[in-house]
This record gives sequence, C-alpha cells and structure tokens, in this order.
Amino acid sequence: MSLTTQLKELVENYFLQNPHMSMNALANKSGVGATTLRRIRNDSIKGDPAPHTVLGIVSSVTNEKRLSVLIKKCEGPVGDLLKETFGPYLEEGIQHQYSDDLNSSLKDSTSYFVYKLSANRNGTDRQELQENYGRLGLKKLEDLIKAGLIEEINERLHATRKNFALDVNVVANHLPQLVSHYKPEEIAEGNNLFYTMSESLNEDGIQKIKEIKKESIKKIMNIMQSPFYEGDIAYFTLNMADTLKMPKIKGELQ
Repeated sequence: MSLTTQLKELVENYFLQNPHMSMNALANKSGVGATTLRRIRNDSIKGDPAPHTVLGIVSSVTNEKRLSVLIKKCEGPVGDLLKETFGPYLEEGIQHQYSDDLNSSLKDSTSYFVYKLSANRNGTDRQELQENYGRLGLKKLEDLIKAGLIEEINERLHATRKNFALDVNVVANHLPQLVSHYKPEEIAEGNNLFYTMSESLNEDGIQKIKEIKKESIKKIMNIMQSPFYEGDIAYFTLNMADTLKMPKIKGELQ
C-alpha cells in the first residue's frame, strides 16, 4: 500500500462514518486545502503529500491531537512517515499537540512570538511582551486571551498548550523575524552561537548529517525539559538544513 492509497482509505472511511461532513468542512478542520483532499480521493495527486499535510489529515479523521499517540497508533506508510518526520521531536512523557486553531491564530509573527514566549515553562509577562513587541504585542496578547489560547495566572502569562506543533509553512514564514533575534554583538556574553556550513554531498552524506542533527535535537530537548536547568532566560535554538537549490517557481523570471 502506498502513502496516498492509505490516506485515501482514511479519508473515505471518515466520510462513511460522517456522512453529513462535506469536503470543505474537512478542509477547514484539517487545514488541508479542499483541492488537495479531492486529488487524494481521486488518486490524481502527484507525488506524496508533505508531512504536515499528512499529519493534518490523520489528526482530523481520527480526532486525535497528541503527536505521541498518533505516531504510536498509525501503521503502514502513514505511520512510517510520521515516525520519520516527527518521532525525533518527541520524548517520553511530552505530549505535543497539533492544533488547527493555533495554526490559524499564529499566522502573523507577533502573535506567534507572544504565544511562543507564553509556552515557555515559566511563561512570560506583559512587561516582557511590551519591551519586545510594543503595543502591538499587547494587542495580540488580548486577542489570544480572548481566544482561550493564553491565560494569566498570578501576573504570569501561560499558553494553554505548552507542547504544540504547527504547520511547517506557518513556522517557515516566521523564520526571518526569529533570525532577527540573533544578536552577534553579544557573542562575548557567551549565550549565543552561530555556524553556517555548506559543501557538495551525496545522498548518504546528507542522511548522515540528518541522523546527527536528530540525535542532537533529542539531547537539546532533554536539557530544555529537565527541571535541573529551569531558569528565567527565554532561549531559542534553530535547527534546519536543506540543499542550496532554489525552489522551483512557476512562470518565467522577468
């Protein structure tokens, strides 16, 4: 069974069990475009869907938001894809949740960073948000509070879902502002780190680097979740790697 065949079966079974659910309703629930869903049902999709597309569909048709549970319960090509893509980011006892409402609410960068700070173990406060994002940050905070995504406890702001996962495209749109938080002038203080490396490799070499980075991510997560290292410094690390090929652009370059 192929990945798309298994996805098709999952979607078909979902509509059989929910005859009053429309294609557009499932699209809204999953965050996957109705056109993509139709192509999956019609076996007309080219190539395999992106991992977060698969995650959105599976999460919606099973009504399961916890990544750790989805990875354990899914078998076949879908289970293999979820384990390969999201498995390295899960540690025992950490319940990451994929949320469509968060994907929608955190599409603008200010809301994303307000929520990200609130999702830290110790949360954040209004003063920190105002210092970083000004009046706009406080406005976005109120919107997130009204949406039930952030709560205020003893003057500390906490995300209602600390361990969350977002669509990779949503996060990618925030990368420029995330990178802007890097402060090269503070290297002497010893808190930041920056390396950029590139070389021509074969597929085996690329896979080796991915394995090393995944292992390092597990170790970093262990440190971040350990009570021995709990503190009040909002710290971030950015882990990414790709080829230096430019993405294909439809149409002619002018």
